[in-house]
Amino acid sequence: MTRWLLVLLFLLALGAEVGAQAVDPEAELVVAMPDDTNNMDPRIGMGSIRSTYIRQVFESLVDVDAQGKPVPGLALAWKPIGDTTWEFTLRRGVKFHDGEVFNADTVLFNLDRMFRKNLDKHGIKDVAAGTQFDKTLPHVSRWEKVDDYTVRVHTSEPAPTLWDALGREPLVAKAWTIKHGVDALNERPVGTGAWKLVEWRRKTSMVLERNDVYWGGAPAVKRLRLQVIPEASARLAALRAGQVSLVDAVPPMDAAVLAREPNLKIVSGPQKLNCRLYLNGRLKNQFDSGGKDGLYGDTRTRLALAHAVNREAIIKKIFQGYALANTSPVSTVSYGYAAQEPYAYDPKHARTLLTEAGWKDTGRGWERNGEPLVLNLHYAAKHYGQAFDETTAALAEMLKDIGVQVTLKAMDFGTVLQMTQKGTLPYNGGFTACRTSNNLDADDFLRDWTAFTLINWTPYSPELMATYTSQRRELDPAKRLRLLADLQRQVRDWAPVVPLYQEVKVYAHSARVTGFTPLTELHMDFRGVAVRK
Repeated sequence: MTRWLLVLLFLLALGAEVGAQAVDPEAELVVAMPDDTNNMDPRIGMGSIRSTYIRQVFESLVDVDAQGKPVPGLALAWKPIGDTTWEFTLRRGVKFHDGEVFNADTVLFNLDRMFRKNLDKHGIKDVAAGTQFDKTLPHVSRWEKVDDYTVRVHTSEPAPTLWDALGREPLVAKAWTIKHGVDALNERPVGTGAWKLVEWRRKTSMVLERNDVYWGGAPAVKRLRLQVIPEASARLAALRAGQVSLVDAVPPMDAAVLAREPNLKIVSGPQKLNCRLYLNGRLKNQFDSGGKDGLYGDTRTRLALAHAVNREAIIKKIFQGYALANTSPVSTVSYGYAAQEPYAYDPKHARTLLTEAGWKDTGRGWERNGEPLVLNLHYAAKHYGQAFDETTAALAEMLKDIGVQVTLKAMDFGTVLQMTQKGTLPYNGGFTACRTSNNLDADDFLRDWTAFTLINWTPYSPELMATYTSQRRELDPAKRLRLLADLQRQVRDWAPVVPLYQEVKVYAHSARVTGFTPLTELHMDFRGVAVRK
């Protein structure tokens, strides 16, 4: 009997005991979301908003519990076979929503998509992927079907975290995708998940119904509606009016007030969401440069900006304590995280660093070789939430206080994504964004600067790349943890990005809602959630 079926049976038994408070198996759980997803194809990307939509429909080989620990998902087990092979034992009896059987062929097809192999053979096209596995995991050499429910993945070198890098990627149906094309994944996707998509009104709502034959036991409510309400005040008004059952992305300023209302509950928890200022430090041959190197290629310049940010004030005033000042490139809830010395808020030291980097204070700003120190600061307005937008505005003022000329440029998320994917960020540009992770291990954050993906705007030096590669190959767990800690210290000192905060996510829900627990992951899990009558 699966854990989710046990949860359902427990909730039903509890409902029987409390009489009028029994759970309603025909209920609709309405969740107020700050934004819609712009895709349902996991290959395009799994951002902080999109994950909640995508993971209701699609599942991964490796699932995760509320404490962030790996548990069996579509794979029952995974283990190394020697130093350069991982074996996945797949779950039997699983079907996609259209009846297609999940098996080894499904996994091999998805690996082909991840690594952009054999696409012509399948008759499908490539997509602009959020994670380009052929670049980030070049040591993966081949994958094979041992039998219908066993898959092996081979590497050219030891890869102790490969189970994590591949195992957390949501899987799509092979036959359905080949028949309908990859574009159809964004219109009417079918997965193996607990919920089936039945209606999607873009920018308005997504309606899902429970999968009554879900391998983990059918959900406790009949229907799940993800209702898009961009304004936080409107989301909370809808909750108070009983129009929605649960609210995502509660502004920290409102959390204390809501907690005093008897019919509502506030829950929160840290997430793997590191929000940062990304700065263009690429060489001119590494992006659409207009003939100029990125203005922020010097570590001292980036460190100056890091010391200009008053994180404690941001966390206290904007987040009301619902955020963490994390200086490590790795989230605090990832395996292998090592705390690092904070960047002290020190505008005087920031100006000293700019001088050491060759910038001269003209009284009207900084210049170097006739080039002004300008930051065209882009951000996705209303995508990550009100507190993120306020933090970006506060950041701009803090940088102006040390003489940086900052121009704020609000954009929609799709435009920011397109700019970073195509490499058209201005040479003197930067952007604030929140780095998410599908994976459980610190390696996923530390590989950010290994390949030219949309978030790598300051590539590793050869020395740092060698350090990164050493930890990635280390099979001894204790030695690898030490290597991870050392690399986090080096990245902190190198400052490829300016860390702003790590999110502590706040949710509010009706007292009628039971079984909702925040995850350390980015998505919400509704499989064990019920609504009392």
